Amino acid sequence: MSFITYQMLRQLQTVGKGATKAKRGHVNAIIKQDGHEALAQVYCEFVACRLAALVSVPVASGVLVSHDNGLKYASLVISEVNLKLHDVEANRLAKLVKRYPVECAKLAVFDLWIGNPDRLGNVRANLGSSSDHIIVGVDHGGSLLNCSNDRKIAVENLSNRLWPTRHAFGSGLPHSCCDAIVTRIERLDDNAINDACVIGDTVGSVMLPEQAELAEILNLRRVWLRDMVDRVLRPI
Repeated sequence: MSFITYQMLRQLQTVGKGATKAKRGHVNAIIKQDGHEALAQVYCEFVACRLAALVSVPVASGVLVSHDNGLKYASLVISEVNLKLHDVEANRLAKLVKRYPVECAKLAVFDLWIGNPDRLGNVRANLGSSSDHIIVGVDHGGSLLNCSNDRKIAVENLSNRLWPTRHAFGSGLPHSCCDAIVTRIERLDDNAINDACVIGDTVGSVMLPEQAELAEILNLRRVWLRDMVDRVLRPI
């Protein structure tokens, strides 16, 4: 298996009378919401997922969900049927990068683009003896407009071509792998980035002007990205 699947809790009654015999079911998800230390959690999780999809970066899928207490983000739980995935901390990083150089390059370059300094502990992968090729990035609530608890500082960070100064994966990722994902991001259309960032309404505390501003900043970071990768990741 080389693709990500998600965890189904249970399957319920058949829906309709179609030939596919579709059934209503429950899929497991981790529900996230905005908080005092993460005022844009829901918006940033959702937008990061949309941006990752534009450039085929392996991150967990998620959706916006409505609730009596306000808008929330549901991050789908990765299935581990017949396969145990590891949460990758510092002690497993070397093994991860060696086994998944292409995917690690994608995640690292993507993190630099969206200003995500929080990858350590937020990637899951098969590191066992099984040959299943599974790696997935999770939890992007600390990126984009949430890369600081202060929205003004978050915008200043993202507007700085020298930030962030480091990445958890360190240096030594294959240059060809980094170059491939940089090129893919560089080729994105401005409108595609705008559509991913501007949701069409206020999301939590993130209003439309802030969403549009983020799109403009990401367009700038796309221009800076190749230099950022050379400086921070130092690919070989």
